[in-house]
Amino acid sequence: MQTRFYFIRHGETQWNKQGIYQGWTDIPLSEEGKKQAQCLRKRFENEKLKLDAVYSSPLQRAMQTAEAMAKAKGLTVIADNHFKEINFGEWEGHTVAQLSEKHGKAYTDFFENPFIHPFPGEGSFDAVIKRSVEGFELLLKKHEGGNVAIVSHGGLLRVLIMTLMGMDYTFYRKTWLSNTSVTVIDVKENGKKLLLTLNDFSHLETL
Repeated sequence: MQTRFYFIRHGETQWNKQGIYQGWTDIPLSEEGKKQAQCLRKRFENEKLKLDAVYSSPLQRAMQTAEAMAKAKGLTVIADNHFKEINFGEWEGHTVAQLSEKHGKAYTDFFENPFIHPFPGEGSFDAVIKRSVEGFELLLKKHEGGNVAIVSHGGLLRVLIMTLMGMDYTFYRKTWLSNTSVTVIDVKENGKKLLLTLNDFSHLETL
């Protein structure tokens, strides 16, 4: 049986607009982000888009986004810590320019290759991969043959998607996930994964 996953980044926040690291800092959606979430909801009102469950990072920017789309299907959002954003510790609340100036090579090395350099908070991308893949595999087992939405964050989702698809780590800096974008991966009965859609935000054309 085929299982379909919708990976969705949360709507815009003020810190997104300002280019500030958010991580585990619990920032709400901006007014624009709330509008984006409603566009996402309209997308999932399409009866052809089947959903059996909606899971979300517990951070409010993700939960607000998830709740909007879940309403379209009459579902209740389930908070799941596996899909919380990457924890950047003391780097949160700062821009790239600020971090480069304050931490110098320790930050710029990470920025150039985050998979081999440590950072505050979670400490390593290996830790991020471990918890996110663990969460995915639990849902795959629980919802085999179903259709599942996971609402999370840009950093976490890029790491998870590239890991699931067996992509080289350089993929992380070669792509982007826009606010409320939808990425679709099908998992076949034999375990083969097919990436059908990446960073689709066509529903925002109505804004």
